[in-house]
Amino acid sequence: MKKSLLFSIPLLSLVLCGCTWGGTRVTDYTPTEPTPVDPFQPDEGDGYKKYSEFAYNLQDVKKTTDQYGLPSKGDSYLLVVPVQFKSTSWTDVKLEVIRRGFFGKASETSWQSVASYYEESSYKQLHIKGEVAPVLDIPMSHLEASQHLSDGSPAPDEVVVEYFTNSSDYDELKKKYDTDGDGYIDSVVFVYPNGINPDNGYWAWVYWSNNEPSKEVPTANAYLWMSYYFFSGSNYAAYGAGIDSHTAIHETGHLLGLDDYYQYDSDQKFDPSGGLEMHSYNIGDENIYSKFALGWADPYYVKTNSSVKLKLRSSALYGDSIIINDSWNENSMDEYLIIEYYTPQGMNDLDAHESYKPNAGTKASRMYNTNGFRIYHIDSRLVELEIRGTAKGYVNDLPSEGYFTVGASNSPSRSYLGSFLGQQKAIDYKYVHLLESNGINTFKTGSFASNKTLFKQGSSFVATSEFFPNGSRFNNGNEVGYRIDIGECLDTGGEITITKI
Repeated sequence: MKKSLLFSIPLLSLVLCGCTWGGTRVTDYTPTEPTPVDPFQPDEGDGYKKYSEFAYNLQDVKKTTDQYGLPSKGDSYLLVVPVQFKSTSWTDVKLEVIRRGFFGKASETSWQSVASYYEESSYKQLHIKGEVAPVLDIPMSHLEASQHLSDGSPAPDEVVVEYFTNSSDYDELKKKYDTDGDGYIDSVVFVYPNGINPDNGYWAWVYWSNNEPSKEVPTANAYLWMSYYFFSGSNYAAYGAGIDSHTAIHETGHLLGLDDYYQYDSDQKFDPSGGLEMHSYNIGDENIYSKFALGWADPYYVKTNSSVKLKLRSSALYGDSIIINDSWNENSMDEYLIIEYYTPQGMNDLDAHESYKPNAGTKASRMYNTNGFRIYHIDSRLVELEIRGTAKGYVNDLPSEGYFTVGASNSPSRSYLGSFLGQQKAIDYKYVHLLESNGINTFKTGSFASNKTLFKQGSSFVATSEFFPNGSRFNNGNEVGYRIDIGECLDTGGEITITKI
């Protein structure tokens, strides 16, 4: 039975992204093929163990609030529907741009398509497939459509109904795109040929409908709504004559269940993620937490009374990572440190070597172009929700009944913690916080990550009040309790020593 809840902004409303505006860049950089590297250590040793089976992940949590998006493993289908209004039109050239942008080979774009990016980012566990449907005419003018979108009406709902009810193979079409059999089409993308204008609804967002699921005749739940000009065109400075899929990749991450990690609130300078993230500044690979939350990465769990020395391969090429928290619940939905070894390879490669310009008038950004460790403080503990989005409190597991979400956010206005912990905790407790190697929280004053942020050979980490609201303790009150020392950082892998303190 469909749950009828009115949720607050992070759940029912449009998931607006920080869509970044492309910048012209040179495209003659040739990435090198990485040499395969064997694992550095066995799956289990003295003080550490590798985990690969988990009871649930982020997508399972999202489903409790009726967000059934693109499956994160196996064959997942996107139906891309070009829509046009009375005053707009599509050409064969434009239609080919969006086909390549979503489903083309990397060589057919200026970087990656949506499909090729997630094929590599998931370590070949997610295979995005699909097609571009025939153009759908919407019987309204550009101005009418603009007003319709900006007055809060669920325009994408109406578009999807129009498309499917006019299809000659209505039932067959829907069944093909419901690969996981949950009664919903995996995801639908609507691309319009109008220019980009966030003030009147012509932007990019993900929307979750109130449609009832049907396994006999699947309905649509997750939509992406975006302009053609995010790929190319006079309103979007794509990479020369190439096709730029950065924004489409970012938005597809929302269809998979990922949230934005940047700061939404204008009165806050603090971007805890540091900016250099696919779900902050629209660049590079998905970070290791995102991969873990979607079921792509198998972490080592360190719990020792002495010292453990490990080596990690690049998270851009392999799913290696380390979890630290002596009371970890053995799932991605908890509070912990997660450590990855970053290299400017794979989906980081091009963005590490050429700058990407976020917005008009702002400084161009690029991924780290050196090797080093990234250490994140993750607080993805789940809260149970009341009607209208009020949180009752934390839960340590995912019960079979009820409505649940991640309590913390990188933006205080989107946190659920204020309702039971108070507003200060909603401000202090961050969802995805990248820690800095210099021991100073420069992000708090508006700075962004750089090569200096990475932990390199000779650097170390211990929990302090500079990064943790409770001093040397996690937000849950338990001691972090470990010192982390960094050894060699080579292309083939990095060394790290974790010592109980």
